[in-house]
Amino acid sequence: MTPTITTRLGRPVNLENGYVWPPNPAWPGTEQCMYRHFDLTEEQLNSDIRYNCWGFTFLPRRYWIADGSDVDRILEDNCTPVADGSIEVGDVIRYRNGTDYTTHTGRVWQTDGAGHAIKIRSKWGGWGEFIHDPLNTPGYGSNLAFFRQHWPLNGVADLWIRDSMTDDGEQFSHQYWWTSPDILADIPPYDGIPDINPRFTVTNRVFARVANRCDTPAENVFIRYYWADPAAGLAPADWHLITPTATRPNPAGPFTVPALATVDAPYVEWVPTAAPAHQCLLAIAYINDNPRDSDNPDPLVYPFDIPWENNIAQRNVHILPANSGSRHELTINLKNPFPEMKKYVADVRLELTHAVHLPFAGPARDPALPKIECVLDRKTKILIKKGGDAAMRPVQKPARYPCPGAAETRIGSARIPELSFADRPHTLGIAITVPPDARPGSVYYLHVVQEHLGVAVGGYSVAVQVTGPLDVEQPAKKRPAGTK
Repeated sequence: MTPTITTRLGRPVNLENGYVWPPNPAWPGTEQCMYRHFDLTEEQLNSDIRYNCWGFTFLPRRYWIADGSDVDRILEDNCTPVADGSIEVGDVIRYRNGTDYTTHTGRVWQTDGAGHAIKIRSKWGGWGEFIHDPLNTPGYGSNLAFFRQHWPLNGVADLWIRDSMTDDGEQFSHQYWWTSPDILADIPPYDGIPDINPRFTVTNRVFARVANRCDTPAENVFIRYYWADPAAGLAPADWHLITPTATRPNPAGPFTVPALATVDAPYVEWVPTAAPAHQCLLAIAYINDNPRDSDNPDPLVYPFDIPWENNIAQRNVHILPANSGSRHELTINLKNPFPEMKKYVADVRLELTHAVHLPFAGPARDPALPKIECVLDRKTKILIKKGGDAAMRPVQKPARYPCPGAAETRIGSARIPELSFADRPHTLGIAITVPPDARPGSVYYLHVVQEHLGVAVGGYSVAVQVTGPLDVEQPAKKRPAGTK
């Protein structure tokens, strides 16, 4: 049954049956896209009549949108224009041959770091999906414009697990996408209230909060839960499926996410082993793992790709309740998330931020600076310099589900430039000493951000939650003998 699809303002988006094209072209300077399954096998995305370029861009792999005029309605009602020089990964590119008729759309896959698109991912009609230069297409035209989508279309289900507090569910999540607030753990005695961290060597109940951003229910949903050793930069093969138990299968399901609703997905039981830092968690909500299933109402487009796929989320966060003056140590790995790249090089950025975490309170004017000692591969010391800019996190885009979060002020930073992963991964030792005069209730964040070509490709965040002064409870003094 063909659904009724409309824009945010209720204008129709017409669909039609796709039609067979000749075999895929061998187009110079392009890369044909692959689909990675849950078992890590891959298949090439060849010709497919289920969806065209417009269906790929706005209804990921669901339907064949009929006409460029339908696309223009989507751009007017659900998107805003973006000027060249302000383009981000995930933005929409529109092609026209002349000045009036829209011939093609795609998503910005890569920028030059200065707000200009240099790689596009798009589907070429009835052919497959390609990654290509903006003007390297089979005749779609050179009249280009860029847009940012803020709202989903009506009439389709859209599963969503937040990547961060500022995630609005659209393509693409940017920095801090490993800080999902929707992957949760309940530790013994299991009161149903999420705890701040999983606990080692005991059975944790791990679950995720799954939203449906649209006005159509998502049925027959499953969810898969994974764990990984603490690292900034994780490849698909680094994730381990949490072992199912007799009463708690993994994947868990099926379950239903009603229209415009959020549900707690079924939990799994997990006993994490001791590690130098809290292990990472991943959750994938899905209907099935078949990119060519024409009956799938919400197909996976980018399996294991957390920032691109809004129904996948990752939690690489270690929360440390800490007293003022206390010292804490941990070690995380820096790994290559693209093992197919044998000469992979990345920058590693260390961002120290502070949040007041009091109602209606602005950031502290001059928060006390913790002592941060970082050592790369047990030999190279990294110095975090004081100072920085406010509002490290990207400005929240308009969202149907606004996600309030504490404002962070950057108070220190450091960078490890052009770190090579050609031979091996790296380790980063971190020692944090909380200032003696740190304000109780405030939080220090150390974000370890791995960047490749100007885009965050992995990260790990440590949140130091100041609970009170060191030795806040002193032992009772003994009364002298003979006194009352």
